[in-house]
Amino acid sequence: MSFLLDPPLLFIAGFAICSFFGQSSRTVKIVLGLAVVLVFVSVSLLLYLDILPCFFPFICNNLSGSELMFHSNISGIYKKDVPQILVILLFALYPLWIYAGYAMAMRLSKGGPKKI
Repeated sequence: MSFLLDPPLLFIAGFAICSFFGQSSRTVKIVLGLAVVLVFVSVSLLLYLDILPCFFPFICNNLSGSELMFHSNISGIYKKDVPQILVILLFALYPLWIYAGYAMAMRLSKGGPKKI
């Protein structure tokens, strides 16, 4: 989980929900989307707050959770360098990313489900 990897992964998850559960009820798709966003936000928040250590074996190389979130070893950006309001905004955009993937899948599936 990181602020660079989470948006594309959420987009892909939204796309997959629409593609694989297209015939399911709207409620099922909303619950799945919310569950995915909740997992992403929860794990990312725990990493950002350094409550959860970096747990990806080949990526971490002694990075803390917040350093992983900002890719500090590559970007040179650390938790102290970023205003908290920006971090809150980035987390608030997570539902938008999954919805964008869902909407793209709907658009590509010939206009989405047919209205009766």
